[in-house]
Amino acid sequence: MVRSNHPFSQQVPAGTTTPAAHHGHISRTIALTIALAALVNPTSAGTYQPVSYSATAVLENRLFVYGGLTNLSVPTSYTSQFLTLRLDDQFDTDKIPWEFHIEGSSSYSSMATAMASGSPSNDYNRFIVTGNRNNIGRSPATVYDTDSHTWNPAADLPGVAENATTRMQDYRRDSPGVALDRKNGMLIEFGGRNATAITNEISILDTTKPSDQMTWSYSGYLNAVPALYAPILAHLPWQNATLIMGGCDQMGADETPTHCASFDTVYTLLSDSIRSATPQATRISLPGTVFPPPRAFTCIFVRNNNIYMIGGGEPLTMKPLTDAWILYTKNWTWIQTTMSNFPAKGIMGHSCHMANFDQVIVVGGHDTDGFLHRPISVIKLRDMTWSGNYFVPGVSVGAKVGLGLSVAVVLGAIAAGLLLRRKRAKAAAANALKRQASVDRLENNTGRRRRVKRSQSRRRAGDVLPQYNDHHHQHHQHYSSEPSSPISLHQPHNNNDGIPLEPLADHERTLRGGTEWPSPSGPGDHASPSSGVDKITSHSHSTRSTNGSTSSTIVEPTSPRFESRQHQPGVVVDTVPPTRSS
Repeated sequence: MVRSNHPFSQQVPAGTTTPAAHHGHISRTIALTIALAALVNPTSAGTYQPVSYSATAVLENRLFVYGGLTNLSVPTSYTSQFLTLRLDDQFDTDKIPWEFHIEGSSSYSSMATAMASGSPSNDYNRFIVTGNRNNIGRSPATVYDTDSHTWNPAADLPGVAENATTRMQDYRRDSPGVALDRKNGMLIEFGGRNATAITNEISILDTTKPSDQMTWSYSGYLNAVPALYAPILAHLPWQNATLIMGGCDQMGADETPTHCASFDTVYTLLSDSIRSATPQATRISLPGTVFPPPRAFTCIFVRNNNIYMIGGGEPLTMKPLTDAWILYTKNWTWIQTTMSNFPAKGIMGHSCHMANFDQVIVVGGHDTDGFLHRPISVIKLRDMTWSGNYFVPGVSVGAKVGLGLSVAVVLGAIAAGLLLRRKRAKAAAANALKRQASVDRLENNTGRRRRVKRSQSRRRAGDVLPQYNDHHHQHHQHYSSEPSSPISLHQPHNNNDGIPLEPLADHERTLRGGTEWPSPSGPGDHASPSSGVDKITSHSHSTRSTNGSTSSTIVEPTSPRFESRQHQPGVVVDTVPPTRSS
């Protein structure tokens, strides 16, 4: 059978053998390559092939891309290209750091596909590809395990054929709609086109089981929903339901959609009915008069309980569209939105996925001129702008190459900061010790000066004989009976504070400008009354020389250096009451 050369038509090139002839060889190839897949490096270098209509999904900050059409003029130009892209690193869409997986290019060359759909599993650890424009192959779904890096075919659909030799050989599920019910882990596959016509078949795959044990819990027809080609499916967790809308219900002879459903009607599948393998759909007519134009091969994503729809192709003409719409599920109202830098010639055949930090990854797609310049585009939802850069906070463009150096610089800065902090702490402690030592010295000097000043004040005040003054306050002369052990005026003595006092100089031992008083002739002698001195104004000390003679020295009582002397036996003291200086 030869079809038209339209990009969306199905045709069998001349010289191609029938699917049945390839069945045995393909099965053996799949079994062999699955066993070898775990023994090889899961990624390798490669060259990206531009594609549209590929199966895509996001699992744990990683984008998975499988298959697609590589030539829009050749509808059988299927590919087994298998790529992943990390979404926790920033990148420029002109130079995308693809990871090429050799499992796709070697072990599943027979699974080259287009118009398929991708989905994560319940644990977001398996990548599921379901639906296939290429009708060669047994399984309606294949599962890639990200831990073991191996592919596993899902179980056969129940009741497709009883003959084990011919079952699934003619099975085809071109462009079905797919969504994962996150409440119960069931993957819902609805609609598409089988080998003969558009269908409203629904199949439910249990993704909670291990990869090699996933089974279809239900496969049948959803009579409440019309048969739809490339329908839109989206899980609505806040309503515990899966939404079905859009799609096309008529196709031309070249398999080009000629009529698509209106967006004034949607259908919901309750999660409980999916879990019980008795799917039930409810039809909802939307209010309002403004709805998006019908379309095929659009993309949708869910954000904040609302559904965003970007681009698509017009029925019949397949002209790419340049619009964007939002369905607010709270009141089931459509609102058209605008986006800056939207592809000028529109986009179709693409897929959309929510990523980090309010960014949307747009994968593949084409316009009237062919594949888009960038294999990936980024939509910034905060300002509704198409961008050529995927942003991750704290990471600059090209930071992946210099990440190790950046970490080293940061650690070095932290270490330098800690060392500087420690150095400053040591300096502060040393300064504190210096200040304390200065305070201590100041206190010591202040105490010393105070003691010296107190001593000087006492000396100036005449407080020279405290013991004598305490017992003798009368103005008279006292002579001891034995002038032995005289006090030498040259011998240093201590004041009451224990500070040594200097001996009197010679000129201080003689009354300035006066005449020495004659010393008494012996013990008991005293000054003659006829001397005319009414009041004693000085005192004398008698000393005995080595030859037995005695001498007397008169000391001026008002001298600033008049020293205190201890009253001892044998010392003659003339005293006057002390006169304190002003």
